[in-house]
Amino acid sequence: MRRFASHPFLHTALLAALAIPAAQAAPTALGGLGGGACTAAGVNDSGAAAGQCRNAAGDFLPTYWAAGSVVALPLRGLQLDGVCEALGIARDGQIAGNCELGDAGERRPVVWRTPSLPAAAPQLLNGRIGDDRAMATAINPAGAVVGVSTSPGGRDVPVIWKSDRTAATALPVPGTLPPLLSPVTQCRVMALDPAPAPVAVGSCDLRQGGTVAVRWTPNALGGYGVAMLPGIASGGGCIAVAVAASGHIAGTCEDAAGDMAAVRWLPTLAAPALLRGLPREAAQGQQVFAADINAAGLVAGNYIASDGRARSFVWAPADAPAHEDGLDLGLLGGSQAYARQIADDGRILGMTETAQGAQIAFSWTPEDDMRDLGTLGGHTNLPAAMSPNGAWIVGVSTTVSGYRQAYRIGPAEAGASRRGETAHTANTARAHAEAAEGGYPGLQLPNPMPACHDKHSRCGAWVANGFCVSTFYSRAQKAAYCASSCNLPC
Repeated sequence: MRRFASHPFLHTALLAALAIPAAQAAPTALGGLGGGACTAAGVNDSGAAAGQCRNAAGDFLPTYWAAGSVVALPLRGLQLDGVCEALGIARDGQIAGNCELGDAGERRPVVWRTPSLPAAAPQLLNGRIGDDRAMATAINPAGAVVGVSTSPGGRDVPVIWKSDRTAATALPVPGTLPPLLSPVTQCRVMALDPAPAPVAVGSCDLRQGGTVAVRWTPNALGGYGVAMLPGIASGGGCIAVAVAASGHIAGTCEDAAGDMAAVRWLPTLAAPALLRGLPREAAQGQQVFAADINAAGLVAGNYIASDGRARSFVWAPADAPAHEDGLDLGLLGGSQAYARQIADDGRILGMTETAQGAQIAFSWTPEDDMRDLGTLGGHTNLPAAMSPNGAWIVGVSTTVSGYRQAYRIGPAEAGASRRGETAHTANTARAHAEAAEGGYPGLQLPNPMPACHDKHSRCGAWVANGFCVSTFYSRAQKAAYCASSCNLPC
């Protein structure tokens, strides 16, 4: 692993942007509902978590764990014995998900406004007028929900339910106005910023092939405007994967040589800063992907090294091509690592391997480098989410008996959470004078409208190196680049 001292410019930029994250404790098992299995889906800045647990009858129920408690509270569905799923949790404890409704068992988007009252029914979120079904995919810290609304003819449209609203706001496709034909066919949202009426980013499929990164911003009329983000000169398509409260956007673009580079767009949407490889002088042929961005504009991501293995990095964009370089996060005895999120205090959460090949969760900070987060007695730990302030982590670990159990990791000592919140506020202020507290939790949203064909000419080589079967890349990433080669359904 390359050290800070070997890259003075990177050292200065990172230390200027990062706070000192609070130390983390060992995983604590979260209680269940009598069925012996739980999974966690999200956690907020207070440590309250949401997920699913199996009850004694064998049914999986949406579940809430209050801050400071490991007691599992089951959440009601829209109908008796109806199946539901919890997707994530907002800063104030609201939980978004989907529940079955009707004899056909179709799932509908919902929000549990007061999950601490398990008897309270969820609130149904409506699709667009005229559409016959909808689905939620994630919730941001302010309680805004993103998803898709589907017409009777099967056309999916990305939508946002603003905080405390049940009416869907459709996100338009970029291009010409009707009745002229748009250059874009379908769009997908990958991330929201932390506002009640959030900015959204994602990508759209071009009618002539390829993808374009896009940003949707709320307008004065209550709807949304859309803008296409510039790519790399003479390069191919782009996708945007994360957006911060400051307006900075992280994503990935194809360059003129057909290689993938991590990018960061400024709020002005000028030409993006590029990270082509690690180290910069050995970038040719590497494939570099952004995964998340924090309030200070730091980008975490992953790259395919020359040996075909996935590694993780953190990058402090300088908007100066001669100085753009990332820092490899290292390994814990294995050969691969995959970063998932970066918190506003600079902590990075991801997954890596041990020397024995077991999958484990890692946390990285400038002080501790990469650290094994431990298990509940078994061999594996699969991280699910980290709070925006970096103080809390949830996931699933194996126990001594080999069962999978949800866990939560919090600050290691009393008062650490308060220090984390203070550092989080300072970082947000540095990132943007008007940035909202809370940050972006780096939600990796499933692609609601996966492509049905490969969008990159190098898919054959990537597949040969294990891209499709690797657990270090999300389904959305695989679908965005090599859907056909990875045999992903339309």
